[in-house]
Amino acid sequence: MIESVQKYVEKCPYLDEFTSVNINYLVDKVKAYSVNEGVGYDPIISKDILGNMNCQFQFSFDAKFYWNDELENNVNNSKFFEHFRNWLEENNKNKIFPEIKGVTIESIGAITNGYLFATNSDEAIFRISCIMYYFKER
Repeated sequence: MIESVQKYVEKCPYLDEFTSVNINYLVDKVKAYSVNEGVGYDPIISKDILGNMNCQFQFSFDAKFYWNDELENNVNNSKFFEHFRNWLEENNKNKIFPEIKGVTIESIGAITNGYLFATNSDEAIFRISCIMYYFKER
C-alpha cells in the first residue's frame, strides 16, 4: 500500500522534478521528500459478516526545505503544503486515486495542514498528515 501511495504522491506537480519521493526515509538534503506510514491506528474501520472491510490508511508526507528568518522563504514553505493539500482535494473531487490492486479507494486527503516538524540551524522538516479510505472485498 505504501508503495502505491508513494508513486501517487510523486505525480504531484509541486514537487521538485529532479527529486524522488522516498518511503519512510528522508535523505539529508534540501528538497527531499518522504511518504511515511502512520502509526497507532487500526486500519480496519468496520467489517461485515461476509468479511468485507471498510479500511483506512494513514500516512504523512514530509519535505525538507531551507529554514531561516527570511519571511518570503518561510511563506513559500507554507505555500508548498497549501498547494499539496489542494492537489489532494482536487484529485479526491475528480476521483484520481492511487492504484492499488484488490481495493476500491473511496477518498484521499490531508487531515492536517503542513506544519514545522523538526529543525536544525538552516533546514527544517515540514509534515502534513493524510488519510486514505478504501473498501476491501473478501
